[in-house]
Amino acid sequence: MKKNDHVFGCVSDYTYQGFGVLKLDHFPVFVKGMLEGECGEVVLTMVKKNFAYGRQLSSVTDSEHRVLPPCAVVKQCGGCQIMHMAKDHQAAFKQKQVEQLMKRVAKIEQSVLPIITMDHPWGYRNKVMIPIESSVEETKLGFYRMNSHDIIDMNTCLVQTELQNQIGQKLKLFLKDSPIESLRHLVIKQAFATNEVMIGLVSREFPLKHQESLIDMLTVSFPQVQSIYVSINQRDDNVILGDVDKLVFGKETIEDVLLGYRFQISLRSFYQINPVQTEVLYQTVAQFANIQPHETVLDLYCGVGTIGSYLSQFAKKVIGVEVVEEAVVDAKKNAQLNQIENIEFWAMDATGAKELLHAEKQSIDVIVVDPPRKGLDEQVIADIIELAPQRMIYVSCDPSTLARDIFRLKNHYEVQLIQPVDMFPQTYHAETVVLMSEILKPLLSISK
Repeated sequence: MKKNDHVFGCVSDYTYQGFGVLKLDHFPVFVKGMLEGECGEVVLTMVKKNFAYGRQLSSVTDSEHRVLPPCAVVKQCGGCQIMHMAKDHQAAFKQKQVEQLMKRVAKIEQSVLPIITMDHPWGYRNKVMIPIESSVEETKLGFYRMNSHDIIDMNTCLVQTELQNQIGQKLKLFLKDSPIESLRHLVIKQAFATNEVMIGLVSREFPLKHQESLIDMLTVSFPQVQSIYVSINQRDDNVILGDVDKLVFGKETIEDVLLGYRFQISLRSFYQINPVQTEVLYQTVAQFANIQPHETVLDLYCGVGTIGSYLSQFAKKVIGVEVVEEAVVDAKKNAQLNQIENIEFWAMDATGAKELLHAEKQSIDVIVVDPPRKGLDEQVIADIIELAPQRMIYVSCDPSTLARDIFRLKNHYEVQLIQPVDMFPQTYHAETVVLMSEILKPLLSISK
């Protein structure tokens, strides 16, 4: 079997990225866009020792779960990998991914609750970061082709809001008449509750060419724009924001509201992308945690304090820990904004927090962790085991690292509940909330 060979087969499964899997004498071929149960001819585009990639040439069967993607560039753009799946099938795909990882990697048989989906799975993003190419010859504004740095030019993205799309379209028209060669990315943050907008223009140079006329265009065309930054990035890697941010219009932050709590959002704040599902996510965390009025909660990777602020209403005390100092500054401001007196924030890593908690003889009843995609490192897991909270809530944006960490913790903590939440419809990503209880201190039953 070699590159450019034509083969025929039927899809029996999916990869975690939503590629269809054909088995040819037990040899897997991964094909983008094919659905389970579909059969057809495929040309091999890459052949490795244990697997291959292919491109579908023809089909003899179409799945009942196939829908026509409403996006014109979905095949070229790498942003929405499973838009060709019907909504219910997307949910089933993500549900199965979580269930299989729990069994195969975490080595547990705990059943997974049905994934919580969105009623309207479009226009849900409150933050977008769009690559730009601007020159006298050509202007492109769109997302990268999968596994490349080739920009797929587009006018409308269906998981962005109408306002975000309008800002991108207006900027592209401006750049066609007045190119700014140094521009690299357009960042838009939109607060759904207040409709305030922050724009970040990532550039190799400052000030921007045509800077004042660009600011005038954006602010006159879109009165929702309350803040504009230029982020100076001269690096050659994949990091989007630069080392220096210049506020060139308006205020430093915009304000949003989640579950009745107000939050100031800065250019670099970590803030959940889908505000509708974020409220569902946080309510699930609170339900699973079942925090009592006498209990103390440790919120690791707390960011700007959104989860901890919401949980503070149930707890005696919440301690938020975040290694990014700017985020801690924002978190403290948000606590003041919401007049929360039983929460404090520490700018340090998890190990530092463990030492300080021991020094203050502060016991922890509940730990909430919401780590980045890479999950928890071994030292953090060791620290959690030493702190010995009765309950632990793990909020994960990557079920594979979640399953790995559950396996590492399983001698000390038992999984009670697993709840996937669809935070990113049309993509293969799934968020998961897991409740674990200390094995030596069994958890009181919580109704499902």
